[in-house]
Amino acid sequence: MPIQVADVYRDGTFAQRQTGLLFNLPVPDASIEQKPAGISLCMIVKNEERFLTECLESLKDVVDEINIVDTGSTDRTVEIARSFGAKIEFRTWRNDFSWARNESLAMATKRWIIVLDADEELERESIPLLRSIRTVPADVSAVYIDIVNLIDDQTGASTMSHRLLRLFPNTPRLRYTQRIHESLSLDQTGKGLNGVISPIRILHKGYTAEMLKARNKDTRNRPLVAKEYEENSDDLFAMFNFGNAAICAGNTEVGVACLERMLELADAPKIYFPLAYVMLAQAYAEALADNERGLEAIERGLAIFQLDAGLIFTKGQILAKQGKTGEARELYHQALSLRELMLQTAMTDDEIFQWKIYSSFANSYERDKNYDEAVTWIDKAIANKPNSVLLQRAKAQLLERAGRQYEAELAYRRVAEIEPRVGGVDWVNYLLRRGRFGEALRIIETDVLKDLSPVALAQLNVAAARAALATGTNDPRPFLAAALRYHPASGSALALSEKVLTDAGDTAALAALHEREVTAACIDADDYCRRSFRFLALERFADARAAAESGLELEPANAELRFNLAMALVRLGEDGTAENELARIEAHHADVFTAGMQWLASLQLKRGERIRAAETIERWLAADATNARTVVSGAQILVQGGARDEARALLEAHLDVDRSVSLELASMYLQDGDLAAAGRVAENALR
Repeated sequence: MPIQVADVYRDGTFAQRQTGLLFNLPVPDASIEQKPAGISLCMIVKNEERFLTECLESLKDVVDEINIVDTGSTDRTVEIARSFGAKIEFRTWRNDFSWARNESLAMATKRWIIVLDADEELERESIPLLRSIRTVPADVSAVYIDIVNLIDDQTGASTMSHRLLRLFPNTPRLRYTQRIHESLSLDQTGKGLNGVISPIRILHKGYTAEMLKARNKDTRNRPLVAKEYEENSDDLFAMFNFGNAAICAGNTEVGVACLERMLELADAPKIYFPLAYVMLAQAYAEALADNERGLEAIERGLAIFQLDAGLIFTKGQILAKQGKTGEARELYHQALSLRELMLQTAMTDDEIFQWKIYSSFANSYERDKNYDEAVTWIDKAIANKPNSVLLQRAKAQLLERAGRQYEAELAYRRVAEIEPRVGGVDWVNYLLRRGRFGEALRIIETDVLKDLSPVALAQLNVAAARAALATGTNDPRPFLAAALRYHPASGSALALSEKVLTDAGDTAALAALHEREVTAACIDADDYCRRSFRFLALERFADARAAAESGLELEPANAELRFNLAMALVRLGEDGTAENELARIEAHHADVFTAGMQWLASLQLKRGERIRAAETIERWLAADATNARTVVSGAQILVQGGARDEARALLEAHLDVDRSVSLELASMYLQDGDLAAAGRVAENALR
């Protein structure tokens, strides 16, 4: 009996859909002359010694030639390239990526071209697929490749992905346009070309925080984006890139206006328009704190792209922020049902289906305090990203909130195994919360965590100080002193030190602490929270503003920093800008949210905007609608601002919360001389 060799592609879903050449490439006309079979790797480089070896190693057994344009390397880049047999040409940099790309394409001699950057590498599993295209007849149709970007920000789970035309026929008809965010076009028209989807994947390592800082990409790229837009102000793709760059740089109004203009000028939808609608919606909802305009932008997008999972998913996220978790989950389910369809489109982020939707499900159930269901969904995300520190931390926290302490302990241990520097701190803090002070202190006092950063070591010593205070068995001051030696600007160490010294009545030491702290170098958002708070206390309002803004660059969702910024702006006479900042504070930051909504309503009443103030109070109450004290406090704020009618309406709408609400309303009617209404409300309250 003959041996049968299994073909992993033949029986798969992808293979079953093949109707023509590889990847469903169209069959070219027989009259088209074919270049020699093979693949030419084309690259542009400058000072890429860190990753270039890994890049070329991943492709050395796949491509037939390596063509490199070097634009001024001063490190070992050229030496490394030559060790792989690369052909190298040298060019002086012109601030134009398309020009440089096209110079490298002109060096190619084989039938197919693949373009990579030095901080990318071909996934091992994609090697057979890429090899198979060497002999495929070529015309002018290109191939989309998955670009999997390794990231380490606070959004989620270590990767995000998108698709780009990186594999295409070697013909002078295909060249790049746009000096930045260059795109492949046919006959230099700037117009797109036919592309087919492939499962080939490339790993990109240039979006980690370390690499972005080292390369200073944003500083380099921003002027090029602006120049491209200046020279081609009516080009839709230039407008898209400029709008995106402006929003990312914090110039939200400019970016939003550019994207809106782009959509208005378009005579037909473009492939990147769904992403533009998503960017607009996020800018409106997050940066401008206008969820309704964000939803309106999404609806405009869905009117054209009804089955776009990215748009549907984003709509769900905005609704979840508004507390409409049930509606949000319906949209998440709808987006999940579109996975197979979306994986055949070029602009889909596959990570939505890998973990982002599952994480959003978990977040929605967490908002509803249904922690067990939240754990179920975070497990679905972890199944696809088992080594994600952020997802594993989220699971540990959810298990702890659900009261499943044994499982929580295992989960925190798991985080410590994956990433000792982060997980070790989490593990010690968990032990402290469980009252297992001896275990926690032994870990802190040994060298188990000796490789931690100064910030992490400071955090552990602050945790030890809190444990010492809670048990009364140790003096917290040595731990706090150690924390401030490691990290003199530590916000948590300074705040707890201030409390300890105040309780002890040590005014001299407290004054010295305050004097030293304002000159120490801030590192993380916690430090900037403390620094902005101190500047507010010292009435150095411009400095408080600068400190809060610096912290928000590191942690845009930090509610305390946002509140401190608003307070500084109020003191600087910028009430309108302060209102914008207060409106961006989210409800799950309970204490800060309460203070923020009270201040926001007061500022709106100060400007005579009674209806908006009432809406703000209702937003506050929506997060705590069963608390009678909250309802009464909201009504009192409206009364103090001269909005008595709105206050009465608020109380009338919440009479079923508690009898105290009815009594407050009856008192208001008595003060207004409306005895009949007062009697009615009082009678209902006594039933």
